[in-house]
Amino acid sequence: MSASLPGSTSAEKDCPKCRTRRISCDRTLPKCRKCIARGFDCPGYGFILRWNQGVASRGKLAGKKLPVRKSIVSGTGGTGGIFSHFKQPNDPHRIVRLEQSLASIPRGPNSQIDHMTLELMNHFHRNITGKLAWVDLPTNPWKQVIIPLAWASKTVLRAVLALSSEDMASKFEQSHPRCQYLQRVSLYLRNQALASLAEQIGRMRQEDPSSGLDPIQTQYALASTLILYNVELLGAESLKWRMHLQAARVILQWKEQAFPYPVLSDEVDSFLLYEQYYASVFAGLTTFDTPSDSEKVIQYADSTAIFSDFVNIINRVTRTERLQYGRKYAHDPALLETMIQELNEAKYRMAQFGHILPFQTEDARLSFMHLVCIFHHASLIYIYHVLMDDPSTSKLQALRDSILDHSLSLPDKRAFACDLVWPLFIAGTECRESLEKQEIVAHEIEVVMAISGTLDRRKVLSFLRQFWSLGQDRSITWIQLMREQGSDCQMLIL
Repeated sequence: MSASLPGSTSAEKDCPKCRTRRISCDRTLPKCRKCIARGFDCPGYGFILRWNQGVASRGKLAGKKLPVRKSIVSGTGGTGGIFSHFKQPNDPHRIVRLEQSLASIPRGPNSQIDHMTLELMNHFHRNITGKLAWVDLPTNPWKQVIIPLAWASKTVLRAVLALSSEDMASKFEQSHPRCQYLQRVSLYLRNQALASLAEQIGRMRQEDPSSGLDPIQTQYALASTLILYNVELLGAESLKWRMHLQAARVILQWKEQAFPYPVLSDEVDSFLLYEQYYASVFAGLTTFDTPSDSEKVIQYADSTAIFSDFVNIINRVTRTERLQYGRKYAHDPALLETMIQELNEAKYRMAQFGHILPFQTEDARLSFMHLVCIFHHASLIYIYHVLMDDPSTSKLQALRDSILDHSLSLPDKRAFACDLVWPLFIAGTECRESLEKQEIVAHEIEVVMAISGTLDRRKVLSFLRQFWSLGQDRSITWIQLMREQGSDCQMLIL
């Protein structure tokens, strides 16, 4: 996948804001001067997204492009024939086991669905959706929202199948024929999804945002982009997953221009918006650009966006740090007090919420309560470092120890492992003086990776070890070290 801007110095057509206002646009790139001069937030012209034929990052196909049949890529939809040219390893026992479990998969209206599609959807439904959700409840939107979208849109379906096959491949040794087969399938499906998405975005770009965008099509495009972001996370390729997040941001800008008032005020929109938002918030922890309007704090309903209160506070602290960097003025004690109060309120709200969520076991409910405390303490450490000139070492260490105690006390760690990376990272940044605490943090992150995948977590642990190696001789925070190293540290702490 690659992204580029036009070679000319002006856009081919007026920006959406000027078209909405019905005035002549100067078409200046990247944003028009008329919007800037009048104080408007010009959406610009977005990226011209161009997806080239994919290149494998591992296995026998590493560094090579996968030949794709043109007739298949240009298909009109459905799942029949997607896998017809792949020779599958023969395993009759696996097929029998699969037949016994396929009945649980929510089906689309098309009953003519090939066996491989059902196998991958079964894996997605049973093994992936729980890892993608903050809390795996019966109302998990990755099941209730994404699977129906996949049956309705070939682009979403191909993205889901690409994610499922890539995740399934990771369960086998690299040399296993099944692993190599699934990697080929994933790469092929990813290319198909990217080609379909590029066509969809191309059509969206040609439409007048004020009148022409189909709200359902924008849902398909946004869902596909966010799923592909998760596919690239499995390979921990920062440039690619960040490009998908940027594409999701562009799609949302078009959507906001076309529908300034909610058109589909349902759980689909709420879920997709929150997924893009919180992914961008955590991606922004390791980038140090001036925050944009697209990263502003947004309020979401609890039923769709569990832990959104904490995510909003993390976002506000990050924005404050970026805005105050390089400016020499005293920290505002009133802001510190306000943020701590809001954080305490968030903890209370989440704890109350934990009493009414439909957890499937009491261990899950108790683990959620531990997680609320974990996020509260980690967020408080983050607040102290950004909004206090010289936070108390003893106070920071007490919060660190509490994070680790709660983490070690989780009765259902498997269900909540994917939520622990950021608080474990924050706890780890307070361990430079303690080899024992470093070993606990490193072990807990390894446990998370064993349960829910590697993603960017090797990079997170590697950075912590580098930070620990500095010892106490150098007075530097993790934020300062990450800023010094620039793009080398642009990892996702999730």
